[in-house]
Amino acid sequence: MAALDSFESDLDDLAAKCASGDAGIRRVAMLELADVTDADAVPLLLSGLRDADASVREAAAKALDEHDGIEVVGALVAALEDRIEAVCAAAAETLAEKKVPGSTPLLLERSTHPDAFVRAAVLRALRELVAPEAMPAALHALQDSSPEVRREAVGVLGYLKAEDALPALMAVANDPDASVRRAVMSALVFTRPGGRGVSALLAGLHDVHWQVREQAAASIGKVRIGEAIGPLIATMNDESWQVRTKAANALGRICAVPAIPVLGEALSHDVSNLRKEAAAALGEIADPSAERFLDAVREDPDPDVRKNVRWALQQINAKRAVS
Repeated sequence: MAALDSFESDLDDLAAKCASGDAGIRRVAMLELADVTDADAVPLLLSGLRDADASVREAAAKALDEHDGIEVVGALVAALEDRIEAVCAAAAETLAEKKVPGSTPLLLERSTHPDAFVRAAVLRALRELVAPEAMPAALHALQDSSPEVRREAVGVLGYLKAEDALPALMAVANDPDASVRRAVMSALVFTRPGGRGVSALLAGLHDVHWQVREQAAASIGKVRIGEAIGPLIATMNDESWQVRTKAANALGRICAVPAIPVLGEALSHDVSNLRKEAAAALGEIADPSAERFLDAVREDPDPDVRKNVRWALQQINAKRAVS
């Protein structure tokens, strides 16, 4: 009972701060309310989200991260239209973490809002809900004039893993904006080897932007697309070491024996992250023909590379023992 009385006293103190005529004190109250997970804090935070001072509204939007409910979602959606950019951004960030059942219709109402920021924010929130009823809005948003909106629409479709959306996603793989194309490469991770999305992923390995190529290689590895071995081997000569690193990882996941020579060559690259990934890939493949490459780098200057080299050799020996 004493603990309950103390909590109620603390909440009363915070309520008094929220009613202060000093905006600084009200802002501090919002910051302190961020540590209060009890539902009794919600009315105070919602009131703060309507405060006349922008710094108070911003703090309230961030503090609502710990609270759920339709009322909270509705208030955050309304805050997306705040006249102060920092408040809008805070509301969007908090809203993106909400997975409130029943909030999909509320978000869909704003999916065609005149402001591209609002459209993108609600799509980002819809992505987390994985709501099938959001698919029509996401498909429509793929034609939006804003690349941010198109990117978030791709995210919704990727989370839904809807086969019906594959043709539309593949079309957007040629979007003029690199961030949208990269999102498509990530979304296509739900495709299957031999499926319709494979061609778009393979094409992504040749994109002009290295981050798109990197994501294409990463998704190919996650899907374990066997027909990508040749293109991935070619990608091991990419000008970007980040792309090569993802290609090496993918070749390991696919257990691509034909890639052993190019992975062996990567063990001498200047970038330790690439050497480490190449060693790990050779361990995944675990073919005896990789031993000569691994033996040559047992004393690599990087401890993580040496660790992966030892592990790869152990994998080869273990495979040899059971064969």
